[in-house]
Amino acid sequence: MQTIEQERHSWIKLFLIFLYILAYGFLNVLGGEGEMNLNLDNEGMLVMLKIVQAVSVVLVFILPAILFAAFWTKQKVSYIGMSKRPVFLSLLIAAMGMVVAMPMINWLSEVNQHMQLPEAFSGIEAWMKNSEEKAAVLTEAFTRGTSAGTLALNLFVVAFMAAVSEEIFFRGMLQKVLIECFKNKHVAVWIGAALFSAFHMQFYGFIPRMLMGAYLGYLFLWTGTLYASIVAHFVNNGLAVLLVWLANRGAISMDVEKVGMEQGQFVIVLLSVVLVTGSLF
Repeated sequence: MQTIEQERHSWIKLFLIFLYILAYGFLNVLGGEGEMNLNLDNEGMLVMLKIVQAVSVVLVFILPAILFAAFWTKQKVSYIGMSKRPVFLSLLIAAMGMVVAMPMINWLSEVNQHMQLPEAFSGIEAWMKNSEEKAAVLTEAFTRGTSAGTLALNLFVVAFMAAVSEEIFFRGMLQKVLIECFKNKHVAVWIGAALFSAFHMQFYGFIPRMLMGAYLGYLFLWTGTLYASIVAHFVNNGLAVLLVWLANRGAISMDVEKVGMEQGQFVIVLLSVVLVTGSLF
């Protein structure tokens, strides 16, 4: 049981983490215009941006979480959940869960894309669409290319570094603080998932990303190790990177990314939901 003093400290921790997320989001919005002025057709510029991205996630996510755990928790760095050895079967099931989730995620993305805000919020909606378009331009530039080197770099930056850094920050730190504050693990998982999705500033993918965040949160909660959620997150990102790379080379059609979105594929979506739920059990 937490003492009153410990509980007060938990809410202070959460408040400061929330302020940090808001500050980063604000700075990200301010810096958005500068990103669009970059020459994204320059291969050297893209490589530099990917290196900057890899370094930035260390500074923005990993370092703050490690410092937080080291100086503000009794467990020190083990607080973030990487000291317990993972069970290989749990890693395998976590990875497969993300693979079979693709139709469900695609369908939810399609539903999310068609959502509209009331007329009173038309200004906010226009800003959200503009933000989404900028993110799409940057994503397309990052995943462009057909060489093995491009694939390796994208798997490292877009898939591996993103998975490790975001899981350490959102599951290893934020979710655990939310559990301390709300005393309810399910509430903590879902609030953490919502913040995880909102943090990406891609509002027309908010619902599927939030559900993915919840899936990753439950993986961490039930396995007791962050490695399961890291592997699942890496597989999700890595699969997207691989499919785009194969499509760039003409090896596959981009239609493979639309599984679950086409008319008459709802049975596939339902099967995806069943398999993902089963993977959690």
